[in-house]
Order: sequence, then C-alpha cells, then structure tokens
Amino acid sequence: MRNKLLLPGLLAAASGAYLLRRMGRRWGASDDEVHRSMPGDELIAHPMVETTHAITIQASVAEVWPWLVQMGMDRGGWYSDPEWWDGLVEKVLWSFLAREEKTGYSIRAEPSAERIIAKFQDLKVGDIMLDGPPGTAFFTVAALEENRVLALYSNSHVRYIVPNALRDNPSLNIQGEFSWVFILDEMDANATRLILRTRVNYGPRVFRVLTRPFFWPVDFVLARKMLQGIKWRVEQRKLQPVELSSGLVHKYHGKEEPIAQGVEGE
Repeated sequence: MRNKLLLPGLLAAASGAYLLRRMGRRWGASDDEVHRSMPGDELIAHPMVETTHAITIQASVAEVWPWLVQMGMDRGGWYSDPEWWDGLVEKVLWSFLAREEKTGYSIRAEPSAERIIAKFQDLKVGDIMLDGPPGTAFFTVAALEENRVLALYSNSHVRYIVPNALRDNPSLNIQGEFSWVFILDEMDANATRLILRTRVNYGPRVFRVLTRPFFWPVDFVLARKMLQGIKWRVEQRKLQPVELSSGLVHKYHGKEEPIAQGVEGE
C-alpha cells in the first residue's frame, strides 16, 4: 500500500514544484515578453535566475510613469501593501540587522502612497532608493528613460537576508547582485503593459543551493502584489482625478515630514 502511494505522491510533488517555478518565473507575461531581450538586461549579463512578470494597466504610459519614479522606502513605498504575514516576514528580516543598523526606521506596516507626490518626481540616474534603514539594503538608479524604462540595481540586498553573524563572516563571503527593471510598453493611448524583469546572481554555491528554492515563491508573491498595487492606484486615480483637501497624512518612520495621502473622493 505504501509503495502504491509513493509514486502518486512524488508526481504530485514534482507537478507542484514545476507549477510554482513556472509562476515564479513568468506571472502575467506573454511568451514574447519572457523570451525577448529587455532594456537593463546588460546590468547582469549572465544571471543565475531571471523572472519576467507583467500586467496591463488601463492608462497611458505618461499616467503610469509618475508612480514608478516615486517608489522606495520613505518615498512612495513599493505598492505591495502589507498583509498580516508581511509583518512576520519583516520582523524576521529586522532581527537580522546589527544593533547599530536599527536606526529608528520601523517595519513597513502602512500602505504605500495613493497619490502622486511632487517632491519625489525628480529622479535621476545615480540616485539611491532605500529599501531598509540607511546603511543597509538599497537600490541605485542605473538607467532611466522617461515614460519607458526605470532600471534599479543592488549589490546590497542579498547580504541582508541572512543574520548579521553570517553576513559579516569573511570565510562565507556571502554576496550578490540583482536588478529590477520596469518597462512600459504602450498598447494604445489608454492602455499600457507594465513589465518587471528581475535578474539575480549571488553566492557562494552552498548559500545559493540552500536559498534558491525560496526565490521563486517569494519573487512571485512580491512582484504580483507590487504590479497589482500599481495598477490599482493608477486606475483609481483616473476615476477620481479631482483632489480634495483632507488633512489625512501618511507618516514614514524616520522622516520628519508627513506625506499627504489621497482620500475617498479624491
């Protein structure tokens, strides 16, 4: 009886692993989008992992672009609005930081901005986008073509997904790089394809073997939430174009100035 159940169980596990890997590699993307070269691919020319995710937004490229350039921690956020389990993940990652790295920034427990923020629209190549307390994980703007491409590069993130004791152990030499490239493809005057291409290299080998199975589901969930968050904001903004003064604010920890948020009826 046990042998009769073994083969179906192995087949189910293999099918589940294949489906998870496929979703992780290409949620929402067409065959053409997955296989064609994209702007920013040159940032990591020979990636160990590549994913392509995409979504259609009922808006022009010019209406989507401002939401991209204001992204970042202590800016407009990453649009992957927190759910109950996000807090648990953030607390684990927070515990990996050294004491001196915990500089008053809190975990991201609040929704991202729901309006375009003028002071964050002047983004340029070389600018830094924080993704953690200062001195920890961050992106550098590697390329920017208005209404077309925003390429972010990081060689800091990989080190901060492990505890401090391991991260700073020279014998382990944990290191890596990855790119997030957002591409806007105009479908027509009122529809845009937003494509997110992720490319990753990291090591050493044993670290890669232990962590790679977790990459696909994590990338799938984060990319899907972020793209859906952008789509919802852009399309809601089109439906409610008139701003009302409300006094409602959104505060990011570690920042003196609150960021005004849109409200119902905006």
